[in-house]
Amino acid sequence: MSDSDLEVLVLGAGGRGLTAALQFAAAATTPRASAAALAGASSAAPTPQPPAGPGRLLVVDAAPAPGGAIRTQRTNGYVCELGPFAFAPADLAPLLAALSQAPTPLPCLPAARRGWLRTPAGNLPVPVDPEPLTFRTGNEELPQACRRALGPALRLGRAVTAIAPVAGGFRVTLGGEALTDLTSRTLHVALPAAAAGALLGAFDPALPDVAGRIATAPGAFAFLGGDAASTAGFAGYGVLAAADLPGPVREAICCSHVFAGRALAGRCLWRVEIAGPAAADADDEAVLALAERTLADWTGIAPTFGLRKLHRFATPVADGALVEAEARLRELSRRGPGLVVHV
Repeated sequence: MSDSDLEVLVLGAGGRGLTAALQFAAAATTPRASAAALAGASSAAPTPQPPAGPGRLLVVDAAPAPGGAIRTQRTNGYVCELGPFAFAPADLAPLLAALSQAPTPLPCLPAARRGWLRTPAGNLPVPVDPEPLTFRTGNEELPQACRRALGPALRLGRAVTAIAPVAGGFRVTLGGEALTDLTSRTLHVALPAAAAGALLGAFDPALPDVAGRIATAPGAFAFLGGDAASTAGFAGYGVLAAADLPGPVREAICCSHVFAGRALAGRCLWRVEIAGPAAADADDEAVLALAERTLADWTGIAPTFGLRKLHRFATPVADGALVEAEARLRELSRRGPGLVVHV
């Protein structure tokens, strides 16, 4: 494949980027299929394009693995999800439909169809809707299936440093030891709003400034694993904090109650989410202790945990800068042919 003769270039190998790439790959196997079919499926104005040839698709991501925030880590017999804990059926459907050899979703255990809402007055029972789904070995099974399907069309570990319009398409520059220029007739940008906005100033001069004002908030997942018998007094999916509940803990999920195989036989695994300044505490032990205290308060159980692991992350703050950046990015897809921004 020549990098100067791409039909579709997708920036970002998270869920949105992988779905866009696989939809194009599927369309390219049918007669007269083209990037226009993919543009139409993505709600952008379709543009007449010549038939797609094999090998004229490339997906680029700065990360060493596909999947974006989807990350599964296995530790001492526990399966820890470092990103989304599960998928809603509607979110999975487009990606599974685009895979010729899709993994089989794993439904939740029957008892996990109900959970608890933590209010200032105590716990209230609530249904879990929609029903959560995962895969037998964890969420990461999905992006790995996408990786196998895309094969050499997936280029990882290369960050985009510039995007510019050129005659008949777009030029994208990749950083690294040797700068690489790619040109494509159609460009799909499936990056976080801050990253996309920083790169698309040639199409909207105000975007880099707006994107630069997007703030992030600290978060952390505390993974706590121990003896399953110690959780005998608790049933259900987990506990979600009500909007008016004070404190930094937002959710506690009993992972081993939700999906089979998330802990060895006789063990349990909890994932406790902490948000705000408490999640930014540099003392890991203090954050883990906060998670244990809150879990005991919310559930009435106080087991001794052999696994105590902390994963830190940051999420965009849903303020005016993020709203404006996303609105400007959506407008770019409506403004002209060939550029599709997934927000």
